[in-house]
Amino acid sequence: MPFFTTRRTVRLSNHRMVDSPLGPIRLRHDNWPAVIVAVQAPRMPPVMVRPGREYGSMSIDKQVIPCEKPDRSGWDVRRGVRTRTALVADRAYELRPTGLRRAQLRRDGELLAEVRGSWLDHSPFRTIPGLDARLTWAGWADATDVAIGQSMVVAYGAGAPGAIATVLGVGLGTS
Repeated sequence: MPFFTTRRTVRLSNHRMVDSPLGPIRLRHDNWPAVIVAVQAPRMPPVMVRPGREYGSMSIDKQVIPCEKPDRSGWDVRRGVRTRTALVADRAYELRPTGLRRAQLRRDGELLAEVRGSWLDHSPFRTIPGLDARLTWAGWADATDVAIGQSMVVAYGAGAPGAIATVLGVGLGTS
């Protein structure tokens, strides 16, 4: 009868592996009590991400990365309004939507990666906007570029939802 008296713990696997110039990156996420994503690779500094299109945040080696929020004064459907920037040391990273499911990641104005998201990224019930996004990296990306770039895509998603999705989101109260 000792089989029935012991408690068993079941842990669900909440991780994904994505490709990068450094090799595979592990994205591990917890959904409770708050959604937090850990971005890890062997030669890359660990990054913790709190996803959210409007209020996402990042920290690298437990140091908070300042990310400029988009200007949301008034109702504006332009994709440029959803551009996010992050300043790390002497580098400026920019995640700029170029289409419904597409974005460009730039470092100091140079194209670092092309981002392609999925249709699920724009669901109002999705807690991690860029979890399914695929990145096509430039050959010159280093470990910090990959860490910050992958984290920005996971936190803020790929692409802007566009005018129709924005109107629907405003109507549902989820924009």
